[in-house]
Amino acid sequence: MTDSLRTEHPSSRRWFRSWGLWSLPTPALRYVIIFELLAVAAVVLACLTDVPPTTAHWRWFAVLVGAGAVHLWLTRRTEETRRDSGTGPHMDTSVVWILPAMVLLPAWMAVLSMLLLRVQLYPVARRPLYRYTFGTAGILVAALGSFAVVRLAGVDVTSAFSARDALVLALAGLTYFVINAIAIGGVIALSTPQPTWTVVVGTRRDNAMAALTVCLGALAALAVAHAWLAPLFVVPLLCALDWGALQIENLRGDARTDHKTQLLNSRGWHEQAGRELARSRRLRTTLAVAVLDLDHFKHVNDTWGHPAGDAVLRAVGRVLRETTRQGDVVGRFGGEEFVLLLPDTDLEGAAQVAERIRKGVAAMQVAATDKRGQPVVISDRTTSIGVTAASGLDLDTLLRRADAAVYEAKHGGRNQVRVADLTSEISA
Repeated sequence: MTDSLRTEHPSSRRWFRSWGLWSLPTPALRYVIIFELLAVAAVVLACLTDVPPTTAHWRWFAVLVGAGAVHLWLTRRTEETRRDSGTGPHMDTSVVWILPAMVLLPAWMAVLSMLLLRVQLYPVARRPLYRYTFGTAGILVAALGSFAVVRLAGVDVTSAFSARDALVLALAGLTYFVINAIAIGGVIALSTPQPTWTVVVGTRRDNAMAALTVCLGALAALAVAHAWLAPLFVVPLLCALDWGALQIENLRGDARTDHKTQLLNSRGWHEQAGRELARSRRLRTTLAVAVLDLDHFKHVNDTWGHPAGDAVLRAVGRVLRETTRQGDVVGRFGGEEFVLLLPDTDLEGAAQVAERIRKGVAAMQVAATDKRGQPVVISDRTTSIGVTAASGLDLDTLLRRADAAVYEAKHGGRNQVRVADLTSEISA
């Protein structure tokens, strides 16, 4: 028995050390741990000192948890799309249900309702657990800050609501907004080599969205306090807000999208790849870049016409979407050249992805029309792919390495994957 414990202990220790949390810079790591301990202490203190629940509290708890669950279920796909297409810090509208809980419920019920919402949102968020846990801690501390403001001021939203109560509720919302911004901005500032003001605090649009959700939370608290069926009207409003935010993201994305393939264009790819590169430097992880060049693509246009060439490009776009992960950055630079950035991927993993893409392109059966409008099926297309991977290098260097590997693949006979040869750069 002792021997078995000794053999299991190193593996459990390796598992513990493999957590992404430990990849944070030391100042950011300390900040995260201290903040999460502060969140736990704040929750314990609030729960031990607050009033016991009443029948009304249980009714409000059920209404808020149920309405939040319905809201998340109705907007799940919209939320996923917003997270995937967003270009900055993300603000989900489920926050609207957190402030009413802090205003209406005892502390432990409010905390429980918030955690239930966060658990339901986690599969949609697709974030590493340590990041999602810290985000939850930031929301908890911010929410308990607004809870303290309401309790210390003695506001009772179920009775006649005065101008003073409105100011207190506004102050509670502002407290939530500021504490949450400090929590998230602090870890970004400590984990980013050269943080800018926009990176730390977010853009004007991000903060406007956050302020709007806080205001809606305050209105939801008043509505639920005076009419427990008020979420019947609040949920459709939030769904419309989510949909509207997605449309704004889509309009912004039009300038970043290649319309033939629905992949990112050069501008959009560089923007998103730049953010992934900054994250890689912050977390000291490896990322890979792959450049694809379709072999003899001019022959397709010359033989069957440009509409047939466009059909082949669209088919390649589908292959790229099907063979890459959700978080990979895939774009078309123009002509027959495509480029991928693969976060948290080493050279071997990137070569495997590139080989899947090469086989996927070779297997394409593209239905198109020729120059005379007659139906044709275009097959046996090939691609040459260059791959590189590193940690801490700039984007131009990675692209140059991958591009050089593409030329090696072309000169080596095409229809192959080549890994960048780093020995010449090292010797230089």
